[in-house]
Amino acid sequence: MHMLQPARLKCITIFTLRHTWRYFLFVAKLLHYIYTTVIYPLWLPSNREHNNNIMDQEMAEEQDMPEEGGHRENIIDQQQEVLRAHADIVARFQVIAAVEPMDAASDMDDEDEEDDDDVDVDYGDSDSDSELEEMFSDESSSSSDDADEQDSKDISKSALSASLLSDEEQQQPKTLRQYSFQPLRLVKCAYKYKHCAGGYPLARSGHRIIASNSHLYSLGGYNPRSAVTAARRGRCLLFQELWSYNFATNLWRLELNAENASNLPMELASNALTIHNNVLISHGGTGYPFGESCSNDCYVYRTASVGATPAVERLKVTGDRPTAQYGPGIVIHKNYLYTIGGTTGFDYTCDVYRLDLRTGVWENVYISRPEMREDPEGRYRHEVIYDGKHIFVLGGGTSHSVYDLQRIPAYNLDDNCWDYFDTFPDRRIVDVEQNNKGYPKPRKCFSCVQHQSTNGDIEAFITGGLQGDFSTYFSDIWKLNMRTKQWFLIETSLPRPLYFHSAAHSDNGCMYVFGGIEYNEKEMRRRNGLYKMWMTVPKLSEMCWEAITYYNDNLDMYDRKALLKAGLPKTFTDRLPTQTRKKAEKNEPDPSMLVSLYCNPKRARSTTQ
Repeated sequence: MHMLQPARLKCITIFTLRHTWRYFLFVAKLLHYIYTTVIYPLWLPSNREHNNNIMDQEMAEEQDMPEEGGHRENIIDQQQEVLRAHADIVARFQVIAAVEPMDAASDMDDEDEEDDDDVDVDYGDSDSDSELEEMFSDESSSSSDDADEQDSKDISKSALSASLLSDEEQQQPKTLRQYSFQPLRLVKCAYKYKHCAGGYPLARSGHRIIASNSHLYSLGGYNPRSAVTAARRGRCLLFQELWSYNFATNLWRLELNAENASNLPMELASNALTIHNNVLISHGGTGYPFGESCSNDCYVYRTASVGATPAVERLKVTGDRPTAQYGPGIVIHKNYLYTIGGTTGFDYTCDVYRLDLRTGVWENVYISRPEMREDPEGRYRHEVIYDGKHIFVLGGGTSHSVYDLQRIPAYNLDDNCWDYFDTFPDRRIVDVEQNNKGYPKPRKCFSCVQHQSTNGDIEAFITGGLQGDFSTYFSDIWKLNMRTKQWFLIETSLPRPLYFHSAAHSDNGCMYVFGGIEYNEKEMRRRNGLYKMWMTVPKLSEMCWEAITYYNDNLDMYDRKALLKAGLPKTFTDRLPTQTRKKAEKNEPDPSMLVSLYCNPKRARSTTQ
């Protein structure tokens, strides 16, 4: 009966097809070798000369000499046709061997097979998922062994001064295309080949990410498969961990989990996360089951990525605290942390509270009363944009409804009231017959980031989401200019509809989208894919730095003095993580590196064994 389960049959089928393709490539290369070493030499000029001499003797016996010349021309034509056929076959073999998808949309389907041990398919919480996870554990670990073995090789200074290309990258199976900067194009960040099992975040939803100029941080999240494993081990059912991802080296690092921080919050789904003075601040959130335990606490996180000892601390606060809830939006204005909206799982609000970060005192600044005045309706999983004067509230909804993005409510920070702004549609896509008004559809559980363009305008980018009926899901990406209130539909989009994901932006104008629940017609699955998109054209130095890291994702293995001597500015070398792999030459694991407690034990075994 186990073989009749759809999840098992799918994974076995994918596993078989993947190896069938590899065997096909092997047979193709073998036939190519036989053809070029055995068959083709028979047609080389040295062999053809001997054959032509025999044919000349036979033709010399004929009486009609013009016919002899015509016969020779036919032989030459046949030989040229054979040579053309040989060149065509060689070209076909080279095309087959060189096939490799590169961009986010094309490589999505090909990486589905590789990601099956890291994602959650919503077939139900059955124990068969764990068995399938172990089915591919040996292959995943062996590939990680090769990556780590290459990662520990020596890098010479001569390679740095010449082209900054290492032996590790030259031996990697993937082939890099020539770097080209392309704004407003979504690209998938391939990071798994550099990590061992448990060395990067598992698939999740309901998490939050935030970014600095050098790192991306991911906090919390949920996956039912991991929750079953955690329940058996007596751990928190949510991902009680904080990860950091270095943009330059393409490496994840587990900063905090229950092993080194026992005071991590338990409410780590649909909270709010921001960064202030290189310190992460989270607020609110829910535990599991969702809505049964909510939080109104604020936690401060310090990470090793900024040179600090990893630690988490719950802020001691007083005053009029907000209701414990999840799905709010937070903004830091001057020395205050503002929180807007959220839900307890039953009631939805759009109240405004603020916390004085200097004194730790909460204050209720506005209670929304939509039944009495023109205040916005209560909501959760909305997104907020801040322009210095207003806090704009985009979208969001309740358990069965969503709010539109045409008329946007905004909290006035100076006048302590709500203002409303009408937006303008994207005229390029207006279609009256299709009822397309040029606006993004109402949605919740989407992601949103903002950045400031070169002319000073604040621009917001929203991605994905879903409607309240849980039957309409989105993969589109929109831009909203907060000065002109003009919507623009970005031509690129997510590979598939995505919701309960999270997005963040770095100071240089690059947006990152991580995790979430991916929808297609047959199933919904949680993902741990990471995508990036340049929202603007940055400085030339930023493009040069991205080109260097594109070809060299192991710069952390170099001595910092060597990098500076090679001409890299200190402002960029400071973005590299702290050099912790001092024992790489001996292939010894770094004892300071944590491994996720939620991964399968078989998959998380050390790659040095």
